[in-house]
Amino acid sequence: MRRRHVAALAVGILAWTAFFGFIFPIATLRSADAADLLPLVVYAEPDVDADSLWMAEAKGVFKDEGLDVQIRLFPSGTTAFQTFKTGAGDIIYSGDLPALQYWQRGGSYRVIAPSERDAKGYIGVSVNSIASAQDLIGQTIATRVGSTGSWFISEYLGKNGVDEAKVTVKNLDPPLMPPALCRGDIQAFFIWQPTPGKALQICGDKVHYLTTAEGYIKGYSIAGARAEWLATPEGADKAKRFLRAVRKGAEIAAADFPSEAAYLNQKFGMTEKDVRDETEIIERVLKFDQVFFDDFCSENRWQQRTGQQSEPSDLGKWIWPDGLKSIDPALVVPAPPPC
Repeated sequence: MRRRHVAALAVGILAWTAFFGFIFPIATLRSADAADLLPLVVYAEPDVDADSLWMAEAKGVFKDEGLDVQIRLFPSGTTAFQTFKTGAGDIIYSGDLPALQYWQRGGSYRVIAPSERDAKGYIGVSVNSIASAQDLIGQTIATRVGSTGSWFISEYLGKNGVDEAKVTVKNLDPPLMPPALCRGDIQAFFIWQPTPGKALQICGDKVHYLTTAEGYIKGYSIAGARAEWLATPEGADKAKRFLRAVRKGAEIAAADFPSEAAYLNQKFGMTEKDVRDETEIIERVLKFDQVFFDDFCSENRWQQRTGQQSEPSDLGKWIWPDGLKSIDPALVVPAPPPC
């Protein structure tokens, strides 16, 4: 009995000591830890393409890197740039063409890393009466004008001998495309997954996949930031922390599909099939390699062919290599001459 009383007394003393002597310091310490996290606002699309971002968020990797990352969602990178150009946000994810055009038009912007690239994830969806590029003549097709979808349409029509002037291109954000196709407001749309898959779910057997972008273009998910922000010690530090985190996120995504599928289902309502279909075709890049520069030289030459640009662009001035070089210099190859 005595031992029990002594034990109870000891517990009581410890409890009161903890309450008066330790709880408040611990609470203060936790607050200080939270305050020590560096705030970072990221603009992104709800897509598997950026799974390195989502896994870094899901597994607490950003906090491990000392960052308090707030992610704001947009239906497309083109739409996100409309807010980014006002000075809001720190890092923005977008497709390749919006990122390139924003910089070419004088926007303060540098690519900090290409997140992902693929061709099979860009799909032309049409009503069943359209079976070829020739069938699109006189029809209305949609994309997010100014996005990679614009390049996709142009290359698809051009390589199949169809004059773009004979097709009406309607500007829509991706979530609006499947309902418009089902209603007959448009006869096709060209955009990235998961919107094409949603069209098959919503419209059923009224529509089909007309083509992927294989043999036409390769699309990218690009992460970028303002040049003046990256030029500051604070901005450069945050960007480097962010890049370390998303590279770890990419490793997690590659190694742990069940966790990725579960998190994207919880966050965006994506099915396991939605996630698997995309993860099987994407290449997580997170480096400036020769393929990156070759692809963007091709895109830039298309811009010049179609009159969007009058001269070659110096891609070396478009990228910010410092972040990836700080992780591993081998992640960055020399940029080519203007192309």
